[in-house]
Amino acid sequence: MSCSEADLQQRIQRIQELETEVRHLGNELRLTREEYEDATSKYLDIYCNLEKKIGERTRELDAVNGKLVQEIEERKRTEAEKEQLIIHLQKAMQEVKVLSGFLPICASCKKIRDDSGYWSQIEEYISKHSSALFSHGICPDCVKKLYPDFHEEMQRRTKK
Repeated sequence: MSCSEADLQQRIQRIQELETEVRHLGNELRLTREEYEDATSKYLDIYCNLEKKIGERTRELDAVNGKLVQEIEERKRTEAEKEQLIIHLQKAMQEVKVLSGFLPICASCKKIRDDSGYWSQIEEYISKHSSALFSHGICPDCVKKLYPDFHEEMQRRTKK
């Protein structure tokens, strides 16, 4: 039976070797599990930090986009106002006739000489070259000079 004892001895030794291997594998498995849990924890921390940063950045971008939308709307309003003002000014420019430069005028009768050399009454010349309209009256000095009786009568009435 020594064969079976030697066989048994070999089996016991093999069992011990296997137990040692199992302990080593258990230790390796425990280390691997710890490393896995540690890596998972780090991954979750990184993921949460990234999610937080993404959320903050998204809020910042939304705020900036809101400001940009307001600025674009304001620029559109300003541009529309500018267009209306340009149209208004163009219409006004079409209606305006401007007198400029030297006007040769008679020192006695006050007629104005036009570019063709013809003499026109001042009212006629200005009406032709502008949009001004005239209404005639008489100044106090001319009333006194041209209508002295009427002037005296008016003076008496205003004193009463």
